[in-house]
Parts: sequence; structure tokens; C-alpha cells
Amino acid sequence: MRRYLLGILFIVFYTTGFCAVVPNDITKTVVFIYKDASGSQTQADGTGFIVSIPSPIVPDRSWCYLITAKHVVHTNSNDFNSPLYPSLWIRVNKKSGGYGMYKIDIIPSGKLRDIYFHSDISVDIAVISINLDGIDNGDILALPEQMLTSADDMKNLNIGIGTDMFFTGMFTGFIGEKKSYPIVRFGKLAMIPDENITFAGMPAEGYLMEAFAFGGNSGSPVFFYPSADNTPGSFNLSGPIVKIAGLMRGFFGDAEQIQLLQTQIATSKPPIPVSLGNTGIAFVVPAKFISEILHSPDLNYIRQINH
Repeated sequence: MRRYLLGILFIVFYTTGFCAVVPNDITKTVVFIYKDASGSQTQADGTGFIVSIPSPIVPDRSWCYLITAKHVVHTNSNDFNSPLYPSLWIRVNKKSGGYGMYKIDIIPSGKLRDIYFHSDISVDIAVISINLDGIDNGDILALPEQMLTSADDMKNLNIGIGTDMFFTGMFTGFIGEKKSYPIVRFGKLAMIPDENITFAGMPAEGYLMEAFAFGGNSGSPVFFYPSADNTPGSFNLSGPIVKIAGLMRGFFGDAEQIQLLQTQIATSKPPIPVSLGNTGIAFVVPAKFISEILHSPDLNYIRQINH
């Protein structure tokens, strides 16, 4: 199960403030995910990104993994016990122009198993082994696992409430006809609770990000974007390497009452109609869970026997 690396992206910002412009290549780190129970490629429904682990023996070779939200690969996104889709399609831009659609069969068990989850069912992450050599002329960059934020990174980079963040992924309002156009959205780290947060009816560990996420962003990579003024009283012209904060799970909705027309006469007391508004707060699954899946016993064993 050897994986070959097409590209690795190290992002360094040289900035004198937190308003640095992200590099254009950041949008090359994501793919758009399509799914349908029939195995077709008609439903655009999520975002994914590639993380690579280099071979310790063979230079310039790596194992590559497609990372997305677990609820994207389940037939019922609100039930992690529901069946998995038999396959996914990923839409990838080509270096020669345009885009290609590539099918990934989902094999949850056996010798050909290619999808892995965390032992904690509440962790909304799916890791899928992927061979980038099968993506002809793909204009895609893999993120090295060193970019995944660790506990030491949180401390050493002084990441805390107010740290700048951004994510990139699918914008369902405009995906692009000739090629894919990922959108980039910005925000700040708003909360790091010591207890689990109930999201979609399930308590889970995560960060809260002040940002407007929306449908299609599920599975997007979220980045910490520490600026030169991230540490109070200090100033660093070189700036730190951007780190992967985690994976976008979704946004918190706020119930908003729908006003009834004045001409409508209520003869009973039915439930109050509501619409789901976006509070501007998003749930981010921490990157440590990606690392834990990537270095689970099963995947460590596979890499060990397939140098």
C-alpha cells in the first residue's frame, strides 16, 4: 500500500500583521466530494484534503490519505451507525486545465480495506487511503503530517482565544463549470472548552471558530494562522509555519421564528414554524484526532509491511 507523493505544501507567512494574504496554492490542497447511493457522481456534498506520511526508507515516496468528515461518507449523515456509501467521487483540477472525476471505492474491512475511523465514535473524521498516481495530471498538493497541530504546537505557538484561522473548501453557490474554485473563509478561535460540546445531538471534543461555514464545507481543512502579534509583547518578522487546526464539521444553527401573514387566521395552536439560521460559529474537530487515526495500529502495521 505504498503511496507516491505528487506535492507537499509548506506554507510560511512573512508578515508584519495578521492581515497577510494566503498563498494561491492553498486552494490546491482540497478536493470536492460527490456521492450518491447508486454509485453515480451527481451529488456535490463535501470537501476533502490530502495528508501525507513519508516513507522512512524510500526517498520521495509517501503514503497519502484523503481526509474528510465521517458524516460525509455515511448514508445518514446524522447516524454514524448507518451504512457507508459504496463509493465516493472526488473532483480534482488538472494541471492541463479543466477537472477530472475520480471514483474511490469504500472498503470498510478485509485485506483491501481503505477507510479508517477513530475508536471514539463521536470523532467526525474519515481517513481513506488514496493513490495519487491514479489521479492523472492532478493539480493537487498534499499536506505533510507535520502540519497537524499537536499539544506542543498549541503551547509553543501561543495558540489561544483570538488566534486567526481560515478554512478552504466547496462553496455550493459556485463550484465552477470548467474547473473547481474552492473558497477561503476567515475567522478566529472563539472557544477551547475543557468539556465536550453537543453538536448534531452528540457530545464531542472540539474547538469553536468564529466563522460562517455552510453546506459543502464539511471536511474542509481548517488552519491556525498565527500572526506576528500572536504573542503579547513580541514581534516576529519571519512568522510561524501555518498549522492544520483540524477539520470543519459544520455550523451551529439558531432557531428563528417565521412571521405568519396577518391574513392567516389560526384556528388551533400548531408548532411555531422556525428556520435554521447560521450563528456564525463553526465546530472544528481537532487535528490530534487525524494524527491518532493515521497512527492507529492498523495503519502503522500496513505502512510497516509496505515500505
